[in-house]
Amino acid sequence: MSTTVTFKAIQRRFERSQNHRSKICTLSPRERQGMHGSRFALIDGNSILDAGDLGAVERWCQDAGVLHPSETIVA
Repeated sequence: MSTTVTFKAIQRRFERSQNHRSKICTLSPRERQGMHGSRFALIDGNSILDAGDLGAVERWCQDAGVLHPSETIVA
């Protein structure tokens, strides 16, 4: 059985786990154009490390240990 977690909740979990060094941001329509339509970006300082859709956010969070395999993110 899968449990849903909101994007905001997982965003806070991720930032706390990274001591607020890295964060997951939602890109604006203008920013998306430059990132091949990606909706989210993984940011470290002033650098974009990766960009992707909700599946990428789930991968980043699972890699950071803040999203359990039975949890699903809803935006």
